[in-house]
Amino acid sequence: MNMRYFGKSCAMLIAITSAGMVAGCANMEVNTGRGNIPGHYIRYEMQEADRAVETARQAGKDKICPAEFKAAEDAKNNAYDVFRSCRTEEGAALAKQATQKANALCPPRPVAATLTITPTSIKRGESAQLSWTSENADECTITPSIGKVAPQGSMMVTPGDTTSYSIVCTGTGGKADSASNIGVTMPAPPPPPVIVPEPVVEAAQPKAAPVKTCDPIAVNVQFDTNKAVIKPKYHDELKKIADFLNEFPKATGVIEGHTDSVGSKAANIKLSQRRAESVRSYLIANFKIAPERLTAKGFGPEKPVADNKTAAGKQKNRRIEASFNCEGN
Repeated sequence: MNMRYFGKSCAMLIAITSAGMVAGCANMEVNTGRGNIPGHYIRYEMQEADRAVETARQAGKDKICPAEFKAAEDAKNNAYDVFRSCRTEEGAALAKQATQKANALCPPRPVAATLTITPTSIKRGESAQLSWTSENADECTITPSIGKVAPQGSMMVTPGDTTSYSIVCTGTGGKADSASNIGVTMPAPPPPPVIVPEPVVEAAQPKAAPVKTCDPIAVNVQFDTNKAVIKPKYHDELKKIADFLNEFPKATGVIEGHTDSVGSKAANIKLSQRRAESVRSYLIANFKIAPERLTAKGFGPEKPVADNKTAAGKQKNRRIEASFNCEGN
């Protein structure tokens, strides 16, 4: 049989059959020319398959899943080929299968989300880093108190108490969530202040009758840390030096300043010099001692009399001493 004649005959048969069946068949629709099928009416399954493939193409699924898209398109073309060969019912059934393939193309990928916090335990007032990632998500929300965030990111948080943070991400593939906990503890209380007792100053002994000797004299004058100011409670102690110098008018002496070991040696030398000069100036100004009879010398931390590892020892080392030359009296 001549195939050209067969094709024309089949097309004519389809057109005649379509026109004859339209009045009683709900599965027919107006032919829009899809697939080059003649006739005013056509089985809706045929054009439905064509529309499903075109809709998938417009959605970009020919780029997202090209292999699956081509399979659906080939199934639609094959259905038209079968339909044109006068196998109407078979072609319609194949078109229906092609429609199902086109509608099922590129299913949405499932959404995934992960939330972490580092470190997982802090003291109140400290901060931790909250980090999150997601896959196939359009938007994410973190609670408590944070709200909507980008699908990936990180931020610092400073919770006041133990807190459970959670993230919920949504997309066309569904919803996913994740959670992470952080423990918050109270900081340890500060240690109690160290109270250093004031050094005990022994009561002044009754002044003994003057003895015509010129021996070195002990001086109990101490200073606060990094200070060269003479405290009023040591004024009587300095008067002993003035009385001594008045008792031996030809005596000369050196006022020695000393420090503890806190700070650099150079700074302590300067500090001890200021202390010695402070005592010298006090004796000259308040007891009319001739300036040429007294000199001031700072030794810094070089001559400790107590252990600098203790507060009491350091207090003892912040002191004044005096030595005299009594020749000629």
